[in-house]
Amino acid sequence: MSRTELLTGNEAAARAVRVSKPQVIPTYPITPQSPMLEIIARDVEKGLLRAEFLNMESDYAAMAAAVGASLGGARVFTATNSQGLLFMAEHLYTASGSRCPIVMAVVNRAISVPHSRYADHNDALAVNRAGWLQLFCEDAQEILETTIQLFRICADPRVRLPGMLCYESFIHSNTAEGVVVPEAKAVDRFLSGVHVEALLDPAVPRSLNPPTPPEWYTEFKFVEHQAMEAALAVIPEVGRAYAEAFGGRPRGLIETTEPVGRSVIVSMGSIAKTARRAVRELKAEGLSVGLLRVRAYRPFPAEAIRKALGEAELVIAIDRNCAAGSHGVLYDEVRSALYGTAGPPRVVGVIAGLGGRDVTVRQIKEVARRALKGEPPFDKRDDAIEWLGLDRARVRDESPQARPLARAG
Repeated sequence: MSRTELLTGNEAAARAVRVSKPQVIPTYPITPQSPMLEIIARDVEKGLLRAEFLNMESDYAAMAAAVGASLGGARVFTATNSQGLLFMAEHLYTASGSRCPIVMAVVNRAISVPHSRYADHNDALAVNRAGWLQLFCEDAQEILETTIQLFRICADPRVRLPGMLCYESFIHSNTAEGVVVPEAKAVDRFLSGVHVEALLDPAVPRSLNPPTPPEWYTEFKFVEHQAMEAALAVIPEVGRAYAEAFGGRPRGLIETTEPVGRSVIVSMGSIAKTARRAVRELKAEGLSVGLLRVRAYRPFPAEAIRKALGEAELVIAIDRNCAAGSHGVLYDEVRSALYGTAGPPRVVGVIAGLGGRDVTVRQIKEVARRALKGEPPFDKRDDAIEWLGLDRARVRDESPQARPLARAG
């Protein structure tokens, strides 16, 4: 019997780990995911979770241990964010190339410099080519469900790749919501067919990751690519199976309002929840506006997005990330997905919520109205990008390291 509990995002992830029963959990603390690891450590200490909880000396070492445990046939969970995720980067590629179905919580936090402990997506997106699945959560309920589902998705023989469940620093990690928690025995049944093949066996010595000549390297990478494409079918398949087992709505690659509308806001993570209310209020004003939330960023659901935006005339991509000299990832990916379609909608971009800055319903409504009217900067045909809430009085040409923008007094 499922029960509803008041849980933060970190608590929801920890509860999902308890009922999913990973066997090895290599960790290194970093704000703000440390409370989740504290809960998991207590569960192990109390006997609520039978697992090897490994306190490692760094995030780099934690991922190295995760790879080794997974290659030995263990179900593995770990967690990190921000600078810790970047420190892991070398072994992220080791994990995907070695086909290790590790599940990792990434509590999205802005990248230094300047130092920030607040939310944006630049940490996970900095490693979006590392061969990991990346699912972005909207709320604590989805954090719990995605954690459980990823153990099944990642270990599926058609996929066998590691996966990140991404949720946001403080916005999700420290905010409590009502969460429906399934019974442990029911999760056992849901994950009963999940098996991690042991690629390392002392009785049968073998070499992994040998020096590979050019004649073979491309084929290795193509096989990873095929597995990522297979995940486009497996992710919604597991989402439907979860809904059948525990109730609730099936979670797939994307989620849209019905009807989608002639103008569509595209976003992911917590901003999508704010955008939902903005869309409801804009619809009440008589505007044909909808929402498309991207749940699966890797693999990117280009075909699903093309289908969902088939009738749209304007797409407003709101990104909680940025790349100096370029655009937000959703703006780029959506434009790429729509390129070559018959009568594609115009796509404009909004960079918002960096470093945990609030994004409000009022702001989203205002930017949508301006985009619909074609007001600057949305009057440009290409590279129509708005930096939401930018205070130009704080912008300087000097390096913020040489002349800090924020001074005491």
